[in-house]
Amino acid sequence: MFGHVPLLANPTFADYLEDYGKGGLRAGDFGAIDNLARLYWFTVEFGLMKTADGLRIYGAGILSSPGETVFSLEDASPNRIEFDLKRVMKTLYRVDDYQQTYFVIESIEKLFKETYADFAPLYKELTADKQTFGLDEIAPGDTVITRGTQGYAKSKGKSAVAF
Repeated sequence: MFGHVPLLANPTFADYLEDYGKGGLRAGDFGAIDNLARLYWFTVEFGLMKTADGLRIYGAGILSSPGETVFSLEDASPNRIEFDLKRVMKTLYRVDDYQQTYFVIESIEKLFKETYADFAPLYKELTADKQTFGLDEIAPGDTVITRGTQGYAKSKGKSAVAF
């Protein structure tokens, strides 16, 4: 089975998505919908998890693409960076190509713990700061698991559609 359904059988992940949905209302109050959307993109859709057996995919967007399934785990091109909530919320993403940055977390439980918070102070900081990181940018303070070569682009020559 692919897509979002298998993970919804995990009670912690289901709780995460329920709380995420509730958080969307608050994000709108702070003008931080883009920041919250980036969290969803880099976790629910394009998240990787570090296990004792190596990196594994949990993001449904990756799992729905046989090509990106291989690319996200095996290709030298993308950056794989340890999950950091603030960093994730400041990172642009593509909707028309494979990602050039993936964020890696240790477990669904850690994802829930890291994101089960009142984001109001973070939203205020993010909207005041307005800094974003590019599609393939390594930021100061990143814990890099693998630094990508950035040598692959499925749609070379096209301009990026970044959010």
